[in-house]
Amino acid sequence: MKKLSLLPVAAIVAVLFFQAIPKSESNDHPILNPEAPALPADVKAIVQQKCYGCHNAESKNEKGKAKLDWDALEAAKKSKALATMGKITEELEEGAMPPARFLESNPDKKLTAEETATLMAWSTGKKKKSE
Repeated sequence: MKKLSLLPVAAIVAVLFFQAIPKSESNDHPILNPEAPALPADVKAIVQQKCYGCHNAESKNEKGKAKLDWDALEAAKKSKALATMGKITEELEEGAMPPARFLESNPDKKLTAEETATLMAWSTGKKKKSE
């Protein structure tokens, strides 16, 4: 009978204990947030200017949109988003994007060293050296 009367007290202590645990208010890596990831403003600007034309759901470039759709990335579950970010990192390290053939007719789409560094910092979850 005494064990039964301690049950409400134990429940109250447990609730108070879990409420006292501090919750992380920020997360440095955008994709690790359980909510739909959002691109940082600097990354989004580069993507809009240099990548989005080929890598979106409505692109005429079937191969480009099949490899990467930026709209789908922002709506993806974090595990898929992290995998995609890993592929983005690989492409950037290899210098494969934008493709040389595409740049022949669109030289303004070439990534600068700073743009590449910004995208790499985001895709790897690391801060740029200048920060």
